[in-house]
Amino acid sequence: MLYIVGLGPGDPDLISRRGFELLSLPNSQVVLRTGKHQVAALLSASGLLFATYDYLYDSLPDFEQVYAAIVADIARRYRHSDVVYAVPGNPMVAESTVQELLAMGVKHGWDVKVIFSPSSLEAVFVALGIDPTKGVAIGDALDHSISVDPNLSWLLTQVHSRLVASDLKLRLLEIYPPEHRVAVVRDAGSAACQVIRLPLAELDHREFTSVDTVYVPACRKARHIGRAMEELAQVMNHLRGPEGCPWDKEQTHLSLRSFLIEEAYEVLAALEGDDKGELAKELGDLLLQVVFHAQIARENGDFDLFDCITELVAKLVRRHPHVFGDSKATTAHQVEEGWRRIKQAEKATQGEEYLDSIPMNLPALQLAHKFQARAGQLGLDWPSIAGVFAKVDEEIAELKQAIHENDPQLVAGELGDLLFSLVNLSRFLEVEPETALRGSIYKFRQRCAQVIQMAASLGLVMNECSLVELDSLWDEAKSKENAKRYNR
Repeated sequence: MLYIVGLGPGDPDLISRRGFELLSLPNSQVVLRTGKHQVAALLSASGLLFATYDYLYDSLPDFEQVYAAIVADIARRYRHSDVVYAVPGNPMVAESTVQELLAMGVKHGWDVKVIFSPSSLEAVFVALGIDPTKGVAIGDALDHSISVDPNLSWLLTQVHSRLVASDLKLRLLEIYPPEHRVAVVRDAGSAACQVIRLPLAELDHREFTSVDTVYVPACRKARHIGRAMEELAQVMNHLRGPEGCPWDKEQTHLSLRSFLIEEAYEVLAALEGDDKGELAKELGDLLLQVVFHAQIARENGDFDLFDCITELVAKLVRRHPHVFGDSKATTAHQVEEGWRRIKQAEKATQGEEYLDSIPMNLPALQLAHKFQARAGQLGLDWPSIAGVFAKVDEEIAELKQAIHENDPQLVAGELGDLLFSLVNLSRFLEVEPETALRGSIYKFRQRCAQVIQMAASLGLVMNECSLVELDSLWDEAKSKENAKRYNR
């Protein structure tokens, strides 16, 4: 029989009676993970024999190797006779050796029995005077994969050194304000128990030992994406609720279309203006449109914000096998090619439906660019840029002919064909046409403003100036612009 016994949090009075009886058996192999425990001192004082694995902590470089050596030795001992293996606290709480031994027991058919005592966690609850059923999460400070939710209070174990405390503090400061008060509980469950309360920013200003646990209360001021998103969804739900806003309650997917487009363009304006504060605000406004539509869909029983986010996460993982899987991609071009292949496989068609997935309400330049790119993926493309230039020249000639024939409908068609060909040229040049045109519009706006200012400084009235005068002012504005660009 392999007995796994919990020693309790510290005070010998807290170990279970059955556990102490097993430790006192005269003919058993009694082994303690560590002798640095008050029950170990009581066993020694009572003349009871036992071994410990403290020597492994001194001879091996890390905990992983220590625990592996402990498990191997327990397995060796178990082959010869019954073993009583004792660990601090509750064997089922933060004891990796116990989990490994239980797994081996299932695999090899061992006869294993766990005798538990209170863990240090129960003692910490008592020391802090908190009820864990009110929302307390438990985590290992050494586990960097933990996603801390500030809606809950947290008990973080394994803060056994100042170095671990410093690392933990830096991770927590990404979420909590520096002044957020935390507590360090030392020697919980013993007469020497201490509770030290201090600001998070000062967490590593003291020494730590293996008997320390850090308590982080819930925080309403935390910077946490999940919390912020949840609050946004709650506000949107209230705005659409019985006591909400009449305007918000009247909106539908279709009525919000113009706002979605408007907000997207305001984000573009903030990007082009290189205004970080304005960009943050405008991205927030754009996010509101996503949350608004998700709320309407939830009310209709179609989907909700959770579905939007989980679908997006799944797509990102699925379409980045070079990051989350075994595929290889070292250049942006390879990534784009892989994305295209995955997307085509998902659509399961290369026919008309492949083009139907492009939303027709995109701005015309962007829509043309997408259709041309999609057609190119199907092989409907020029082999080189020379063919594109030839097509542009052809469309210019056809436009001139349409103008000569004085046919307005034909002129409009040929002008559209020319614009379409120019978009194709931008694709070959790897220039996003919408961005390029907006850049030219911005440049034109700046140059016009310069001409207006120069005309005013010369006492000229713009609409009374000759074409020669305006052209001269325009050239001067252009020269100043070029000089400014080259002097950067």
